[in-house]
Order: sequence, then structure tokens, then C-alpha cells
Amino acid sequence: MKSEELNQNNWGVCGFVAAVQAANLNHKPGGNLAADTYGTLFPLIENFCRNHADRSAELLDFSKVFGAVFAYKSLKEVTDKMRGNHAMDEQVGIAMTAAAVSLLCKDLGFLNYDFHATTATTNALNLDKPLPYKNAIYGLGKRDNQGNYRYGLLHWVYVDANGDVLTWGKKGADAVRALKDNGYDKLTHYLPGLS
Repeated sequence: MKSEELNQNNWGVCGFVAAVQAANLNHKPGGNLAADTYGTLFPLIENFCRNHADRSAELLDFSKVFGAVFAYKSLKEVTDKMRGNHAMDEQVGIAMTAAAVSLLCKDLGFLNYDFHATTATTNALNLDKPLPYKNAIYGLGKRDNQGNYRYGLLHWVYVDANGDVLTWGKKGADAVRALKDNGYDKLTHYLPGLS
């Protein structure tokens, strides 16, 4: 499979998808792709949750922001729901904070893995223009999001070295259209200069 084809379906694991896409296209050791998205992501998610159990409270707390269906007692409960769901059609997920995606990027082999947060309420995202950095991971949100938890972070995307956005199994104009259709208009975090 190609990196841009990674599509989490109903799983809320966009932080993992963006990091794996970045790692794959930057030839990092942790960026190996399996034959399908499930085979690529599930082992990585399970290992991350097991190896970074100290992050569980942070991730569980953030996951609850996305609704009652994402309110879990443990990360093991999440991975148990994911196990065997090869179609990835069950609504289950782990909301990754910027600190967690940074840690994941480090695990995948990146030397530069510290995100910058954009705290201003005016950090508008104009998807009719290219994002400011290529080969970067971005956290996106919605300016009308009243919760504004974690700077309003709602979604992670990867922008490749050509400036094409990758998300939800789409690339370039199709990915941008999907972001527009879902109302994303705020930049919350960015990790430029992946190396």
C-alpha cells in the first residue's frame, strides 16, 4: 500500500496516521507499511499504548473530549476494541495530544519531534493557500469550536515534501476538499523540518 492510502475509517487515530505517513515518506525505520491500514496501524498503536502507559491519563482525558463513545477506562480497553476489527469500522479511537505525537515521532525515528503550539485565537487556516511548511505534521481545529481544549486540536494531518496534504486516504486537492467539508479552519500545532 502507498502512504497516502492510510485511512483510519471510523477509528479516531489520525495522530498515528500522520506520524506513520511522515515516517514512511522520510524513510524512517518505524514507517514500514503493511498490506493494509489495519496491519500497519494496529501493532503500532498497541505497542505505543503498552510502551507509554505513563501517558494513559493524558490520552484518555483528551479522548473524552470527542464524546461519550470515546470515554474509556484504560488504553487496553481501546486496543481490545480495535483488535480483530480489520475493516476499522467500529467507532473507537485514541485522541493524541501534541506531546504524544511528538513521542510517537521519536519512536518512529525522527530527530526533530517537538511541536509548536499556536495559541492565538486568530490563527486562521486558509486551505485555499498551501500550508506554510512542507514535510510537516499539523494539528488542525475549528475556530468556532467552543471547547477549545488543547488549543482546539481536533485532527492531525501530514503535508509531504511536495506540499500535498494527506488525510483520510486522500492526497492533495481531494484531502483539502475533505478538510474544508469538515469545517477545519484553524491551525493549532505544527512540526516542521522533520528529520
